Amino acid sequence: MAVSEISRCTYHVFLSFRGEDTRKSFTGHLYTALVHLGIQTFRDDEEIERGNNIKDEIEKAILHDSKISIVVFSKNYAASTWCLNELVMILEHKKSSKHIVLPVFYDVDPSQVKNQTGSYAEAFTQHEQNFKSETNMVQRWRNALKEVAAIGGMVLQDRHESQFIQDIVKEVQNKLHLISLYVPPYLVGIDSLVTQINQWLEQDGANKVGIATICGIGGIGKTTIAKVVYNQNIPRFEGYSFLADVRETSQDCNGLVRLQSQLLSDILKGKSHKIYNIDNGINKIKEVVCCRRVLLVLDDVDELEKIRKLMGTQIPFHLGSKIIITSRNRCLLNAHFISQMFDSEASTSCGGLSKLFEVKELASSESLQLFNWYAFGHNSVPESSMAYAKSLVKHCGGLPLALQVLGSSLSSKSVSSWKSALEKLEEIPDSKIQKILRISYDSLEDNHDKNLFLDIVCLFIGKDRDYTTTILDGCDFYTTIGIENLVGMSLLIINEKNKLMMHQMIRDMGREIIRQESCDIGKRSRLWHKNAFDVVREKIGSRTVKCLTLDLKGLLEDKAKRTNTTLHFPKNSKSQFLMANDVDMETQAFAKMKRLKLLQLDYVRLKGDFKDFPKRLRWLRWHGFCMQSFPVDFDINELVVLDMRNSKLKQVWKDTECLPNLKILNLNHSHSLLKTPSFSGLPSLEKLMLKDCINLVEVDQSIGELKMLTFLNLKDCTSLRKLPRTIGSLISLEELILSGCSRLDDVPRELHNMESLKVLNLDETAIYQSRLGLQWLLLKRSKGLGFSWASLPGSLVKLSLESCKLSNDVMPNDLCNLASLKSLNLSRNPIRYLPESLKYLTELDQLLLTSCTELQMIPKLPVLLDVFECNFIFGVNSSLLPRFFSSTRCVNIFGCEKLTEVEDLFKVEPIENFGAEEIRRLFNVDSINRNRLQLYSYLTDSIMLATPQVLQECGITSTFVVGSEVPIGFKHRTNEHRISFFLPTPSHPDEKIHRFSLCIVFSLASDQMLELLPGVHIFNETKRIMQRYRSSFIGIPQTNDNTMLWLIHWPVTDCQFEGGDLVSCMVVPMHLSIRKFGVTCESEHNIGYEYDFSHLSTGDEVSTRNIKIDLTKFLLSLESYGNVKVQLCSYIEESKVVLYDYGIITTFDPLPFDYHGHYFGHQAGKTEVSISVPPNSSRKISCFLNSIIIFSAKNDKTYGFLPCLEIVNETKGTKWTYSKHFMGIPETKNTLYWTTCWNFRGDELEAGDHVSLRVLSDLSVLEIGIDLVYDYELDDNPNFFSQLPRMSKCFKYLLGIFVYISSKSEKDLYRLQSLVKC
Repeated sequence: MAVSEISRCTYHVFLSFRGEDTRKSFTGHLYTALVHLGIQTFRDDEEIERGNNIKDEIEKAILHDSKISIVVFSKNYAASTWCLNELVMILEHKKSSKHIVLPVFYDVDPSQVKNQTGSYAEAFTQHEQNFKSETNMVQRWRNALKEVAAIGGMVLQDRHESQFIQDIVKEVQNKLHLISLYVPPYLVGIDSLVTQINQWLEQDGANKVGIATICGIGGIGKTTIAKVVYNQNIPRFEGYSFLADVRETSQDCNGLVRLQSQLLSDILKGKSHKIYNIDNGINKIKEVVCCRRVLLVLDDVDELEKIRKLMGTQIPFHLGSKIIITSRNRCLLNAHFISQMFDSEASTSCGGLSKLFEVKELASSESLQLFNWYAFGHNSVPESSMAYAKSLVKHCGGLPLALQVLGSSLSSKSVSSWKSALEKLEEIPDSKIQKILRISYDSLEDNHDKNLFLDIVCLFIGKDRDYTTTILDGCDFYTTIGIENLVGMSLLIINEKNKLMMHQMIRDMGREIIRQESCDIGKRSRLWHKNAFDVVREKIGSRTVKCLTLDLKGLLEDKAKRTNTTLHFPKNSKSQFLMANDVDMETQAFAKMKRLKLLQLDYVRLKGDFKDFPKRLRWLRWHGFCMQSFPVDFDINELVVLDMRNSKLKQVWKDTECLPNLKILNLNHSHSLLKTPSFSGLPSLEKLMLKDCINLVEVDQSIGELKMLTFLNLKDCTSLRKLPRTIGSLISLEELILSGCSRLDDVPRELHNMESLKVLNLDETAIYQSRLGLQWLLLKRSKGLGFSWASLPGSLVKLSLESCKLSNDVMPNDLCNLASLKSLNLSRNPIRYLPESLKYLTELDQLLLTSCTELQMIPKLPVLLDVFECNFIFGVNSSLLPRFFSSTRCVNIFGCEKLTEVEDLFKVEPIENFGAEEIRRLFNVDSINRNRLQLYSYLTDSIMLATPQVLQECGITSTFVVGSEVPIGFKHRTNEHRISFFLPTPSHPDEKIHRFSLCIVFSLASDQMLELLPGVHIFNETKRIMQRYRSSFIGIPQTNDNTMLWLIHWPVTDCQFEGGDLVSCMVVPMHLSIRKFGVTCESEHNIGYEYDFSHLSTGDEVSTRNIKIDLTKFLLSLESYGNVKVQLCSYIEESKVVLYDYGIITTFDPLPFDYHGHYFGHQAGKTEVSISVPPNSSRKISCFLNSIIIFSAKNDKTYGFLPCLEIVNETKGTKWTYSKHFMGIPETKNTLYWTTCWNFRGDELEAGDHVSLRVLSDLSVLEIGIDLVYDYELDDNPNFFSQLPRMSKCFKYLLGIFVYISSKSEKDLYRLQSLVKC
């Protein structure tokens, strides 16, 4: 069969199977294995509802669209009349064409199928009863089974499923004569990355050249992923070649020529070309690639020079060609190389299409699946091996190579062998794995980077990058460039906290290199843990030792764990030394270690003098140092970092010590320290840490001589009363932490001389009590000007005064000198109002007022500007609460129990402030029940007990009162949460609808009502205008049986609502039960709005600077294809998780379906919904298809499920599928909301196309809805939105999800902190 003949078929393979038997097991694995090899496979995914369209589609797939039918016979295959009819159709097609049939006997014998015995006999007994009048049909089924059983097929027998699938795939390849690369039959965790690469290949694929790197550590699966992508995409290119092991092959004699020959042979479909030398090969390659679209994969490339030698420079690739490189070096490609490699036209396009794909470690659940496959041949673990399997999987750290090697080596082994293997691995890494991983180490350019890597392996994993750089720079390393090289070679990772991280097996590889230096541990260059202990204890160290790290406390705790005993070491207690005191260690053990530079001796006690101790130390960490001062004969002259946390020091050294290179001195938690040392001999000191030195009473005057000091931490030095005036001479100091210094009542005025000071923390200090403190705070007082904090340096960016008992008596009105301030923390102070001068702090991004229990009013401040901006994003009358915490400019007012007004945002007033006529006009009622009630504020997370309060926010006025009936003045009524009506025709042309009055009678439905805001929507269905309102307050009925009225005065603008419009009003109840609902509308001539806020009137003056920062830095990043990526951290309550996959955003959302009432397509109780793409009135860049699916878990124990979405453009005949494995579903929340957003570009979806979405899931599908919006869609405020690219309804919805989670997270954190402080 020729490849050209195959290419005319839509599918290579048609899969026929009994879904109930094998869909989620054998057939599912077989389908995946075929697809990964680029074999286009048809699988009928509809098992429940089969109609004429499905039958026609399957008949078409069998008769016209596939070359091979694989029929999977299982125990219940014959019970399905659908399967039997399908088999008859396949065999009839075989007789009239070259169609190939491959029977697969999964868990039945061919004789059972042929003779219809066992379960097949039972099935036919039932068929004969059901089809008594159609005996001919039953006989056709019997004949078909006999015929197919006679064909030479594949039988499982006693083989592992993995091997069986592999054999089937090979047989299919042979029959199709496909040129594809072998990949393992069972692959885990690669689908998302493969999809990303496939999408990159498809993007403008016909007219642009592209080059990409797939990078990652050795054994992570780069080559496997490249093979899968290659197999799936070769039909799309005119020429293709996969050059394996470029690094290794190029080192052989004539290795590059062999690679060139293979590349030419592959592209020219086997035609051989004589290549005389490398230059000749380059010229021939250029001749070949210039006239056809090619796909080239260069596997395992370690340096760019090899690519140049292989293909030359200025290569005239044909438009649409793609090059994929796999490498351990993530920095392999650069702009200079691209400009050299491609000709001028291609390099211009390629620069925009170059891409980096990084392969990450597998998740723990994925790792266990892969390990099980190699260890047991299926995805399940015997109970006896489960504990060991999990330990082994954890040891592998998500590295596929390690999982494969260890799983295969332990296959069919006893439990005792598993235990022994695990114990061995903890001491001796597996040699096969180490050999692969060491390639990255050997590829480092010089000994400098190799030694740097080994030092990090031994000492600095998990340490701060800057801290490590300071130490290793002092050891004559060029650390900055060295770390960049290690990161580039995937040997090191810098995490989001700037910590140096490393894969566990990379670490083990590095330590194994050190172990192999010598069989004598005393002659190794670096020593750690048990080996370090043995060398010191036995005094067998030598000159070769450069680094030694020993944590005696940790060593003893590890030993206790291994022997199942328990050691308790309370923090800073003497008991932690009890066992250490019995260990006999002497300073003499270090006498021969003349080259020792890096030393850690945590909780070690040494006997003897220090005259022969190593004198070249650059880093000394000695936690729990038990002497009262440094030994006089201890030469530490070359130290760069001295870390003496938890020491017993009373004075650091007796005389002035000259340490010219010391940059960091850490004495944190030294509880016996009375006075700081003299700093005269420390000219290079940059960081000084004295945290929790609870007996420290004096800071030496010489601190003013530290001209290089940038960081000073005196937190929780509870005995410290004052600071020396010389502290004002610290001209380089950037951060000063004095929080928790509860007796500190004097801060020198010279503080204003610190021109570099950016952070000042004075939390819980006593500056408010002392006259001296007040003199510092209130340096200047004059009538009319109030107070001034003129002593504070104008360079301050962050100032924290939490819990300082500051009241308005000592709060200044003049803060103009703090123009650079970005963060101000006044939390837990008894202030009643904020000074007006805060409005001049235009750079202020964060204002923390947590638990300011006396605060009553917040004026309009620049820090609140984003709240106004967000109202434009989400539309007039949108929810206030989440926007209050929506951006980089954050105001935290949790616990401000008496806060009743934030200027231009909301205001709360007692009902007594309003006259009867005003109440009647606002709420359409004659009188209001004034009984006291509980009112909860979502903004402050507090409850007040008072008479009814009138709330004004977002132009809407509302109140909560005790009651159970909708007043008579409300024209439209219902007992549901939704009501629809037509607006009356006006009696006068100038008469306009100017407001709606709503009355909602509700009771409690859940004790979770304080977690989610109830909302109200008014939807003009005629004009397709939606307005939403979420109150930042809610009345709390006394019990579940009690009811309450929620009265709302809702003004609307001209032309939004007109006579004859169909209007729907809906309550989104969340945890409320809606008993009754009433609505009425009023119209007047050109009415004004008394309670509207000015910031809603226009968007022309709104600044977008901070919105842009918010969307790009803290919330959303736009990937290359315009897909929105939601990035969220873990929160205290993981009740909602947002996940991201390439091109698709997925979220579990606890909101009710009615919240998304604008969905165009909606179905209840079905698994499919369809819409027609609406016309696009604006410039089309792309469109988003949003969907929401409501699932119901089958039981409370559901922990994970695999839903699949399928979108079909029925007009164009194209289909997209997406599945996601979700884990950790809360057991008590059985109704799940899954929201997805799909980004379509170009002509994939066009106006008039009929689009359907289908859901396949283990869970029950309760409801499904979809809508489609075009990107760049402009809403009510085009001037504002034109400044915000990629703003769409989808974008806004996702922003709302993030805002909800972030505000809830902050609230949970506040509650947790409040509990701790109690």
